[in-house]
Amino acid sequence: MLCVSNRACIRALSAKSFQASRTRNIIAVLAIALTTILFTTLFTVGLSINEAFQQSNFRQAGGYSHGGFKYLTEEQYLDLRDDPLIEACGVRRLAGMGTGDTLRKNHVEVCWADAQDAHWMWLDPIQGRLPREGTNEAAADLELLHLLGVQPELGKTFTMPMEVEGQSIERTFTLCGWWEKDPIVTANMVLISESEVDAILHDTGVVLPARDKLIGSWHLDVMLSGPYHIQEELNTILASHGYQSQDPSQAESYIDIGVNWGYTAAQFSAKADPMTILTVAGLLLLIMFTGYLIIYNVFQISVVNDIRFYGLLKTIGTTGRQIKSILRRQALTLCLFGIPLGCVVGWLIGAKLSPFIMSRMNGMVLDTISTSTWIFVGSTLFALMTVLLSCARPARMAAKVSPVEAVRYTEGGHSGKKQKKGSKSFSILRMAAANLGRSKGKTFVTILSLTLAVVLLQMTAVFTGGFDMDKYLADKAVSDFILADAAYFHNNVQSWSMGGSVLEPRIIQSVRDHGGITDGGLVYGQTAQVVEYAPEDWVRHAMAQWGNPEENINANLAHVSRTEDGRVMDRVLTYGMEPYVLDRLTVYEGDLSKLKEPGSRAAAAVYSYDDYGEIEPDSHWAKVGDTVTLRYVSEWELYDLETGETYQSAEEAGQRPYNTRPLVYRDETFTVAAVVTVPNTLSYRFYGSDQFVMGPTPSWR
Repeated sequence: MLCVSNRACIRALSAKSFQASRTRNIIAVLAIALTTILFTTLFTVGLSINEAFQQSNFRQAGGYSHGGFKYLTEEQYLDLRDDPLIEACGVRRLAGMGTGDTLRKNHVEVCWADAQDAHWMWLDPIQGRLPREGTNEAAADLELLHLLGVQPELGKTFTMPMEVEGQSIERTFTLCGWWEKDPIVTANMVLISESEVDAILHDTGVVLPARDKLIGSWHLDVMLSGPYHIQEELNTILASHGYQSQDPSQAESYIDIGVNWGYTAAQFSAKADPMTILTVAGLLLLIMFTGYLIIYNVFQISVVNDIRFYGLLKTIGTTGRQIKSILRRQALTLCLFGIPLGCVVGWLIGAKLSPFIMSRMNGMVLDTISTSTWIFVGSTLFALMTVLLSCARPARMAAKVSPVEAVRYTEGGHSGKKQKKGSKSFSILRMAAANLGRSKGKTFVTILSLTLAVVLLQMTAVFTGGFDMDKYLADKAVSDFILADAAYFHNNVQSWSMGGSVLEPRIIQSVRDHGGITDGGLVYGQTAQVVEYAPEDWVRHAMAQWGNPEENINANLAHVSRTEDGRVMDRVLTYGMEPYVLDRLTVYEGDLSKLKEPGSRAAAAVYSYDDYGEIEPDSHWAKVGDTVTLRYVSEWELYDLETGETYQSAEEAGQRPYNTRPLVYRDETFTVAAVVTVPNTLSYRFYGSDQFVMGPTPSWR
């Protein structure tokens, strides 16, 4: 057998044929560019909008690190920070919280953060710098400085009132830098040196680990390989160092983790279901199919026009495989011109469309246009795949045609039907109809491609106009405004929960009298100490969730008041809610109708939910139908744990071991009618206690 190398010949044939069809080439390049423009524009708009949502989420979350490890000891921090799965890391330590009348509505953190963590939280000074170690320097945001009455001048001293584990102190710092506070970020920050954190803890007598495990502990924020499987990677890092985040009762190995819910990729991977995946895949296939039809038409017409040329190639011995190769080479050559042109034009169109689309989405603001390389890589791959698929069928047609068929070929073929002679008059419309009828397949493909282009335009318009800000904010806002004492808007509302910041009825009435309110309802906060009697297993589980070792749990429960059936006393938070507010709760089981009845003895058990709005089934012990006894305590007494002797005050007890127990109280019994979650804007925003919701007018009031 004689083998002949004909690759050079095929390349030459492909090049000559390409050069001979300049008009076809221009049309094909435009078709490829148009398809690439479609992909690039959609990817640019999609990623830009996604980036806008992410940035908004990041600011609400307080930073854009992928995740982190919470409440670490120094040994744990040093052990974890060098793990190979961590691309970058930052660390911070909390010294205390800002207090005082001027800061009642503000959540103020006084902490140390290294330069990396400060950058991830947008705490880069616009003037000055971060504090130096071994000094009392501090950097803060301009909003906080204004509240404190401090002029932003480098070297100026100011006094910061703060609370450290229940102790109110004042600390004087020297201002070394400041930044503008982002209005979306919830917390005001004062950054100090790590040595100053240690000095504050020493001066207030805080011994690590502190009772409030936030104080003084190390918080390690990390960047991983990507935002797709954050929780899994964090757990992998822990496991490689002998730790875990699943069982808080194993205190020695337990480390709490946090996943930045702001990353849409993390949300998608956590919440992706078959229907969501099929929807995204279907949309991409529709876009690709639309581009396929456009390019397919161009190559189909080109092959039909050149069918005799391919037939002649067959007569000189060219194989079908070689003819396919010629067409593929020409298609790839056209891509070299069409795809880059489409990418550039598509990105420019996307950059103009994105702000317009965002402006239609009820006030969402687009800060930057995405320039992600994935826009161009994705558009190029999709366009290239579309071109290769589009030329596949015309290439098979050209490869299969025989020389005789090629010479005799006419588009539309011969129907075999006897042609009737007629005397119908000539018209342009009849000629157009006859021309469309010559190739019904090509006509159908052309109409379908035009139809799908309109469908895509319609889908874009529906998506743009269909964004509902009210639905987007449904889990963040429950009404147009909330009227409350200033202390309620602080992140920590324990003082509000004990009636320390009551909104006077005259203020509520004056707002109602002003007019313009179409609907609303009151939330009644807890005004007395309330305890429950819960199953011991549940109380142990709840205490273990906060990192308490087994010996501490046993010691705490050894002297707790119990019922005859073994239930133990534990603190609880309660709400009273009017019907308007009850309707804003998410009900997972049961119903709230009984709570709306006057004098009802029904209650709803409040469960927690995660960053993605999913209920946490192990966050409460009470189920629908359970009976709950709540003890409303108006007076407590101190008693000696060894002798039972009572004391009038903690000073009288001195160093002797003592505990507290209810002295004057009343018991009220309720039946759990529903399992609910309470939106953050209506809740105490305080964790560690079971919570129950009652109606506005219980019978015992």
